[in-house]
Amino acid sequence: MNVYDSVVRGTQASRLILIEDSFLAKGQFLLHLISANRKSYDIHVLCYEHLVSKYQTLFPSLSNIHYHDCMTNILSLNLSMYETVSSIIEKSTRNIVIFIDSLSMYLLRTAFSKVYKELLDITSSDKFPKIVQFVAVIHNDITEVNQIEHLKNLCKTHVQVQSTNNPLFLNLRLEHKRSNGKCVIQKLKGELKSDCSFKLINDLPPQKIEEDKGIPTNLASFKLDLQENEKKAKEELILPYTLVQNTSNTGGMIHYVPDEADDWDEEDPDDDLEI
Repeated sequence: MNVYDSVVRGTQASRLILIEDSFLAKGQFLLHLISANRKSYDIHVLCYEHLVSKYQTLFPSLSNIHYHDCMTNILSLNLSMYETVSSIIEKSTRNIVIFIDSLSMYLLRTAFSKVYKELLDITSSDKFPKIVQFVAVIHNDITEVNQIEHLKNLCKTHVQVQSTNNPLFLNLRLEHKRSNGKCVIQKLKGELKSDCSFKLINDLPPQKIEEDKGIPTNLASFKLDLQENEKKAKEELILPYTLVQNTSNTGGMIHYVPDEADDWDEEDPDDDLEI
């Protein structure tokens, strides 16, 4: 499975795609590539970071792309992301794809708990069956790490854009969670062109791994994982029931060792009952 192709072309079902970028490694070119491959859907761009005019130059000139000014429009500023999406769906007659650029800007004015709940509701197929895909950009140099980790748990596909020594070259780390619980990771390097195309330099085969990630240490105020020495001590611990399992099979035999204070009487205790 090629994760990059599935993200750009939409060949794999992924209701929420999270693009993690930074000031030195912007991921907006991925929005351009994704939008060019979603011509059968209505695309709605929630513009939280720049003016609509700038997004119109960023995206291809297609009639199915619609822009929503969530930066300067007073009416949009008073609406939550959930309310904006609900309004879009009420007016739409086709299936839609939602782009938000960026979640980091929306988080600056909205509590994280509310944003998390809104994303959970928006990406729910039961509440919004018309939404085919939701693509969100988040900046890791603005948003807290633990918040990004929480959001990654919501998405099925996560793309991290990484900078290199050359500003025209970028590294991509793509991670896709399959329905069987396994995770496919692909690492790419490419050259970003002026027309927002991305020319791959190397295309390493995707790496399939089990879904067994380490627990982030900053998600709780108490310790969630074990150190190596603690794991070793746990493995070497011998539990009482394992000793019984390792002994020879003696059936249901019960061994009783009488105490000194026991009143041991070998005669029949019921001989006075005249039975």
